[in-house]
Amino acid sequence: MNVLSKRKAMAPRGAHPGRHSSRGARAKPAARPRSRLRVAGFIILGLLLLAAVVTRSLAAYLADTTPSVAATLQPTNSTALLNLAQEKINLHPDLSTLEANDAPLVKQEISIAKGVQSLPETERATENAAASLPVSDAAEIRTFAERALLNDPLNARAFRILGELSKNSSGVEQTEPLMQASARRSLFETLAVYWVMRKNYQDGDYRSAIRYAEALLRSQPQLPQLSLPLLGKIAETPEASGELKQMLAANPKWRSQFFTSLPGNISDARTPLDVLLSLKDTASPPTTAELNPYLQFLTAHEFYDLAYYTWLQFLPQDQLSRVGNLFNGNFETSPSGLPFDWTFTIGSGVTAEMASRADRGADHGLFLEFGAGRAGDLKMTQLVMLPPGEYKLRGSYKADIVSQRGLQWRVVCANKTNSVLGESATVMGAESGWKDFDFGFAVPDSQCPAQSVDLRFDARSASEQFVSGSVWFDDLQIVREPIANP
Repeated sequence: MNVLSKRKAMAPRGAHPGRHSSRGARAKPAARPRSRLRVAGFIILGLLLLAAVVTRSLAAYLADTTPSVAATLQPTNSTALLNLAQEKINLHPDLSTLEANDAPLVKQEISIAKGVQSLPETERATENAAASLPVSDAAEIRTFAERALLNDPLNARAFRILGELSKNSSGVEQTEPLMQASARRSLFETLAVYWVMRKNYQDGDYRSAIRYAEALLRSQPQLPQLSLPLLGKIAETPEASGELKQMLAANPKWRSQFFTSLPGNISDARTPLDVLLSLKDTASPPTTAELNPYLQFLTAHEFYDLAYYTWLQFLPQDQLSRVGNLFNGNFETSPSGLPFDWTFTIGSGVTAEMASRADRGADHGLFLEFGAGRAGDLKMTQLVMLPPGEYKLRGSYKADIVSQRGLQWRVVCANKTNSVLGESATVMGAESGWKDFDFGFAVPDSQCPAQSVDLRFDARSASEQFVSGSVWFDDLQIVREPIANP
């Protein structure tokens, strides 16, 4: 077999040896343009995607700082659009008033009478701020909010902004669904939640009003004044207070704030007592810190009888049996700080404690110790309720004090602190043992419904405040003197 026949045998069927090389040479140049076009397409697509990512990312970054630029880069950016709307709103403070849907909830004159006469309400917030809002600004704000909703239909902020516009122009009928929509989508839209809360209260939907009030207390704990006044009014509403009491029985985090502010948000001085008594037998009864603001409020308004009754209601049973003209005069229990127990005002250089007496086993007494140098403020006081008559305050002390003036007990009318009914001799110097003391005083027939028993440092000037040493007091009591036989 020759060489030519071998080449023919090796060639594939249908192929011609003379044409094979020429076809291959023509196919290679055709593949290169096609691959170049494909690469160019990928590059263009990548650049477009990169531009979109960069534009969106930059717009998102600038939405809060430079919303106008962000809206230019991405006209559908809802955050930028709403920030632009808010900038316009901020130019018109009346537009964002929190009290446009009804009259403000204000404190009224306090009374313990059943029929409480409401005082005139404070000046209403401007009900129609649209007069000061140019039509062009209103239209622009609405356009921004509606464009934001088109791109983000669940945006609570957009609904709230539209609600603000409508409440100052279209009326409550159009405002309510917008504010409801905003509050349902986010409890952090404070203006919307506040508006809906007050509207529910106005409509008598107290359960929803309480729910939104609690939402405000949880989402805006630094602004309790938004919801606590309304809760105070609900506490005075018989058909609504039960729901509030159930919530308070669960001991929410804001309960102490509620009791602190409650006296300032009611018109009947007995309302806080009703709420406190409802919690007395629950798993979380009122604490001393929750009771004290109410007692301070009552004594400040000279409702001494109601304050004393309230204090007795929450006194532990073992202490209730020991109530007399003077409470805890033997210092066997730690003072609660409530007005009808011992309260202390102590400055620097003075310490006070209920300490065990070395001479009487487990008995305790009041121990005051003064450091070397000038003593700060010292005042120890207790409110008492004594009927008119003659009395004597008795006690014992043990002193080792170096001072120009010393300590002194006195009894004054609680509503006239400069009206001294009686006072003891000054306690100073050194006593080797316990020594008894007493002094008499008379409670007048009128103008002295409650009295204050005080221990104070009898210094008249700064130079007389230098004191050192210590003193004990114990067995304090107030006894009524027998009426003289005519």
